[in-house]
Amino acid sequence: MPKPQKKSVLLDTSFLITLFDDSRPHNANAKKYYQYFIENEIAMFISSIVASEYEQKGSIKGILDTNNFISSDFSMIDGIRAGDFSRALSGEYREGTDPRAAVKDDIKLLAQCSNNGMDYIVTDDSSTLAKYTRRLNELNKLKTQVITMNDYDISIFNGGQMALEISLSE
Repeated sequence: MPKPQKKSVLLDTSFLITLFDDSRPHNANAKKYYQYFIENEIAMFISSIVASEYEQKGSIKGILDTNNFISSDFSMIDGIRAGDFSRALSGEYREGTDPRAAVKDDIKLLAQCSNNGMDYIVTDDSSTLAKYTRRLNELNKLKTQVITMNDYDISIFNGGQMALEISLSE
């Protein structure tokens, strides 16, 4: 029987900020997911795009020095896929935003996920990145699933099956 493939996740900037900032509302959930990724040997990728965004808030070097993360650079083929995704999502951007500006980060990250066969993207941005991911899933343009920090729910890793909590009483 073939060995099951390792799962992979791309970490969004908002996830990293939430993970390392105890004052963020979803910090506890971010920590639980991070622990889950480590315990279940889910490969954690950080995009060069995320590194540049995070660096605006604070240094990412300490995070990268942990050696828990794999670097993922944005490539020409990622740029082409991002353009395709942008066309597919045309008209679905936030009101008042320039569609070209919306492509800058979220769509580029999703293109990296698609081109690199990443199973998941984890984010604390449930209004934009999660929306784009789900819409591209509906359009059959993206297989990557989104994980948001609103709740800690590992059923996404188990084909939607949730753990059954039972207490055995005597």
